[in-house]
Amino acid sequence: MIKQDDSCSVCGAAVQSEKITYTQERAGKVYLVVDVPALVCPQCGEQYLTPETVDVLQEAIDEGKAQDKIEVPVYHFPSY
Repeated sequence: MIKQDDSCSVCGAAVQSEKITYTQERAGKVYLVVDVPALVCPQCGEQYLTPETVDVLQEAIDEGKAQDKIEVPVYHFPSY
């Protein structure tokens, strides 16, 4: 498991503790979870979550008890 004093596995920079927004798509629906604790590489942006954090994220999404809902515009990439 990666810790705050570890290096990024992608670029080698030291990772930092931050809060991120986690996004997951399931069956055509997009789920956002805000203020998720993560370790983030300030150089390349790679994000690391602990297994415990992933478990909490999946449980929150499975329960379906969102505190907020937002409207998001959807754009289709033009075909050429």
